[in-house]
Order: sequence, then structure tokens, then C-alpha cells
Amino acid sequence: MDLRQIRTFVALYEEGRITRAALRLHVVQPAVSQQIKRLETLYGTQLFVRRNQSLIPNALADELYRHSIRVLAELEKAHSLLKSGADRIGGKINVGAQASFHQFVIARTLQRFSEIYPDVEVLSRDGYRSDLIAWMTAGDLDFSILSTAQDLLSMQTRDLSSEALVVVGHRDTLNGRNAIEGRELKEFRLVLPSRFKSLRNLIDAQFQLEGITLRPRLEVDSIQSLLHVTLTPGWLSIVPPTALSPEMFGSALEKLSLVKPLIRRRVIVAWPPHKTLEVPAVRFLQVLVQGMSEIPGVDTSSGGDAIA
Repeated sequence: MDLRQIRTFVALYEEGRITRAALRLHVVQPAVSQQIKRLETLYGTQLFVRRNQSLIPNALADELYRHSIRVLAELEKAHSLLKSGADRIGGKINVGAQASFHQFVIARTLQRFSEIYPDVEVLSRDGYRSDLIAWMTAGDLDFSILSTAQDLLSMQTRDLSSEALVVVGHRDTLNGRNAIEGRELKEFRLVLPSRFKSLRNLIDAQFQLEGITLRPRLEVDSIQSLLHVTLTPGWLSIVPPTALSPEMFGSALEKLSLVKPLIRRRVIVAWPPHKTLEVPAVRFLQVLVQGMSEIPGVDTSSGGDAIA
């Protein structure tokens, strides 16, 4: 049992309906159902009985609720203790990131960072790589999260992580596969970012090394829209694991390893040469790297240099 399951259970117990619990937790309804199902499966028991539109907790759930609220109360006390004992960090940081990071990783980092450092004001912007570099040059951004370090000779950079791109699609499309070769993708309808995106350029370059030319049926720059397309059986895409939110589509979407070619994407932080990363920025990067380390397929062993 983990804290996410405890928080989900408490929300559903108090709200009585999955829709209201999802709104309270700021997740989609399947994410609530999935967490409760995992909890019940883990211990081989049932906690709720469905009655009309409501879920009624049973006696075991009543007892678990009393323990759960005590756990969350003690956690809040520990959180308050650490906050009160630490030096207060304040100020403002202007953060930039390519859109694929904003899909999931940056959103989760912003939430966690604001809880730990409530006195730091954060402005977060996403955009094309060229836009982010221009905004840093103009002084509008303190730093940006980007993929690879090419065309950044005028910027200071540090590695944060590397990740192997994955193939994503509806579970019925993937049909129990563990991996897929690049040449097999021609059997499916493919949706990819356009060639205006550095992610697409990386994908095309690595496939060309294998003598493969990709011909996607659709080109969609928005990662969220792209993933929605893959919800339709028969469609596949290639994305970084940091773009996949486990709560967004429940269990409908699955991912599998891409081989031949195996494509790895470097993730870096870049900032102007005349600036230093101030304490709030360093703390933000620490939270970011910690969050990325929790994502399967992401290697953050190089991230220490950037956040020391």
C-alpha cells in the first residue's frame, strides 16, 4: 500500500462517488477506480459495495479509514515540522520546457515544488525549442528543460537524464507484445509529431540509420492530442516515457520497447551564460530529477551534476 492509494481511498470514502473523488484529486475517473482495484486486489478483499450511483464502504473500509486518516495526519505533521525547521526559500523563477515535458513531468514537478517551497513564485512556459532559446537569450526565462544539447553553444548546459523512446498504443493494438522492431510499424497506422519538432527529427534520423523511412498517417504536434489518437485500436506512436501520465488514460494505453532502432533522448537543463542557477532554481531541478527517477525507463544517474 502506498500514499497514493491511501489518499485515493480516503477521497472515495469521504465523497462516496468516483466522479467527486476524481475531481477532488484532480485526476480522471479511471485513475480512481484503478487505484482502488489495485488496493483490493493486493489484499484480496472488497472495500466498497455499489448502490445506485454511490459506493458504500463496508465494515473493513470503516476501520481502514480510521487508520488512513491518522497516517495522513501524521504525514502532515512531519511535513510541517520539516518546513518550519528549514530556511525559508523565496523569490521567483521563470521556467521553460519543451511541450513533451509539460504533458506530465513539469505539471507534477510544479505541484510538488509548490507544496515544498510555497514562498517561491513560478512562471512556467512551454514552446518550440527555438522559442525557448530566444526567451532565455532575452532574459525572459531563467532556464529551460530541453532534449539534447545541439545548437546550444551559447548556453550553459547540464545533463539531467536520458530515456529510451517507447511505442504507445491501445492495449488491443499491442496485444500482449513486449517489444516491437521499427520495420514492424508499417503494419500499423502511425501518428507522429511534425518535422517542426526536435522529437520527430530524432526519430527520423535514427530510423534512417536502419534504412527505414517512416510514413505516418497523421502528424500532430500536441502530445496530448497524439495520445488520444492512439486510443483508437490500430494506431501507434513513438514518445518519450516522460510524456506519459499513468493517470491520464487509465489502463487503455500501453507502452512497449522499441528495438532496431533503440532511440535514446538526452534531457538537459540550459541557462544563459551570464547567469547562475539560484537556490530556488536548483531546488526546482532537484524536485524535477526526483520525479523523473520514478518513471520506468528514465535514467537520472547523470542528473547529480546539474543539481549539486
